[in-house]
Amino acid sequence: MNAMRTKILYGLMMALSGLCLLCGGCVRDDIPPCPPMQVVIEVTDKNYFNIDEVERQGLATRVDENLPFREYVSTLFYALYNAETGELVEKQSTFQVEGEEKEYSLTFPDALPYGRYALVVWGNLQSDEPLEDDPTTVELEKYNASENDIYVVSDTLDYAYGNESFRVGLERAKGKLIVQAVDLPNYVDFSTKLIDNVYSYVSHNFSYDKVTEVYTETHWKQPNDIVTETLLCPSTDLDESKLSVSFYDYSTVESQRSRAARLLTPEDVQITMGRNELTVVKYIYVREGDPDDPDEPDNPDDPDEPDDPDDGDDDEPGGDTPGGDEPDDGKFFVYVLVNDNWESQHKMEIE
Repeated sequence: MNAMRTKILYGLMMALSGLCLLCGGCVRDDIPPCPPMQVVIEVTDKNYFNIDEVERQGLATRVDENLPFREYVSTLFYALYNAETGELVEKQSTFQVEGEEKEYSLTFPDALPYGRYALVVWGNLQSDEPLEDDPTTVELEKYNASENDIYVVSDTLDYAYGNESFRVGLERAKGKLIVQAVDLPNYVDFSTKLIDNVYSYVSHNFSYDKVTEVYTETHWKQPNDIVTETLLCPSTDLDESKLSVSFYDYSTVESQRSRAARLLTPEDVQITMGRNELTVVKYIYVREGDPDDPDEPDNPDDPDEPDDPDDGDDDEPGGDTPGGDEPDDGKFFVYVLVNDNWESQHKMEIE
């Protein structure tokens, strides 16, 4: 009898214990949320690949690589996709970067489920317009993107328990063309440039497309101090981009645009634009009556003795005094900076 009573009491206790466990397991507030997905964005291309050799020519300056993030990339846009279905999961339109942090952190909503995602981030866009209807591509010569130093990064993120934090690095999408002209006549204070066979379109994975030409105009307030900089997408191939430059007297531009008496036009030069690279072209003008040829650079293949056509030798074209106010029958000598050496292109007489 006592044994039977003991069994019944034991059974009741077990049933009550199970009920308590069942009720406790249903209280969802006791379960912590999944850690959110976090992505740290850094800037990979703070300086151009060949900045050191261009800095040695006094035509560029190395950027401090320990500045706040916003000093390199001032705006961000990002889009997050489901990597399996291609569905757009999260999008943030172009916004201004603030603060002094050297990296930028993204934290996605807690409700984002574990899974495989594709992230695309653009830097230095001034609006969403260059993205048009596809956040994975940008038209770099349309809207307001042509004058901006655009950055991009894309990556696939496997978001899972214990794998919630990721790091990506923004890379520069364009290169820069630097044109220097020395010893031009005093009246020259305006120039035009036309560069063909460069791309205008880039995808999130640096696939370039849509060949175009880029035209620019520059008016200097200080004559004979002529250096221009133009951001450009890569060339279609090695030496495939043609650079056409003309130097003007600005006062004659509107009335005599075609072939003014105060117009100097060197011969075209074939150049190569590259992503995150500086392409440097130097024009030296030799006036009538000056020495016919400047000193030719040494062997351009010798990296130990880079040649500088503007090194100040007595027989250097033009000397220290720029040309007079009237045009003359001069010549242009053209050099391209290649592997720390000035490579002579050709000479053109001005008619």
